[in-house]
Amino acid sequence: MFSKNEDIRDIQKTALSIFKEFRRICEENNLRFYTSGGTTIGALLYKGFIPFDDDIDINMPRPDYERFKQLAPAVLPRHLAVFDGLESTHADFHFLKLHDTRTMFTANLLLPYPDCYTGAFIDIEPIDGVPSNQEEREQWYFQIDKLYCYDLLRKFGKKYLYPDTIAWLYPNRLIRAIAYAWIQLHPLRYYAEKYEQLQRHYAEQYPFDESEYISYPRYGMYRTKSMWNTKRASWDSYIEIPFEDTTIRVPKGYENVLTNQYGFMPTWETQKRYEQDTDSHHITTALVDLVKPLHSYRTSKSLDRE
Repeated sequence: MFSKNEDIRDIQKTALSIFKEFRRICEENNLRFYTSGGTTIGALLYKGFIPFDDDIDINMPRPDYERFKQLAPAVLPRHLAVFDGLESTHADFHFLKLHDTRTMFTANLLLPYPDCYTGAFIDIEPIDGVPSNQEEREQWYFQIDKLYCYDLLRKFGKKYLYPDTIAWLYPNRLIRAIAYAWIQLHPLRYYAEKYEQLQRHYAEQYPFDESEYISYPRYGMYRTKSMWNTKRASWDSYIEIPFEDTTIRVPKGYENVLTNQYGFMPTWETQKRYEQDTDSHHITTALVDLVKPLHSYRTSKSLDRE
């Protein structure tokens, strides 16, 4: 259901309109896509958005993800654009945002960097195959997530949003301080490029459609470890579920996916407990404007820096 909060409700409606264009392109080009995370929970429990959520989370198997990136520039309406975090100098995410350029919706952390500005968006993340062997899978996660954390620390230093960004790697404070200093010696995009290279290497080594297990690596996934048991078969097909005034595709094995993502299967009870402590999402830590286009903010910021 749309939020009762007017600001969040307007963002939800914009995100939903972006999703409808995304779905149209995927259906016309036979591309696979599925809901993820909070969007899956919203579809199952609310038949729409979680009340405080302000975006839509989508997963695509790696082949479809790469195909969408290729197709998008030619088939998107003029007001929509794809922003790839891996191609940006300062982005703190390593996936795609499909966003409305007539709006502005950028995290406060990124406001000093006009190259990272986006409008209201939906998140699109790849799903990759991973090794079947538990030890190999553990090493896969460790290497990917370590580079993710290194990239965040190189770009934003210790001021990054998550205080444990590096603590999980180096519990010893002295070693952590040495590692932090060493990370800062490298070029700004060094770790993002290493991350992309390693991710592509693994994607070729463990093709999505031939793997028993899958994952969509993102900061924190190694620390939770629960993602290690996500079965590819969970994504073999989807269930079409009502979502606001349309429908959305939930992976058929959503119980396996959600349990391994959160450590439990979300229910009304767990969701209500969570919502007692949370009344918003990105909106509280972002500059949001659904009237003024993002290019005007980019121009203004560029002039401020001159």
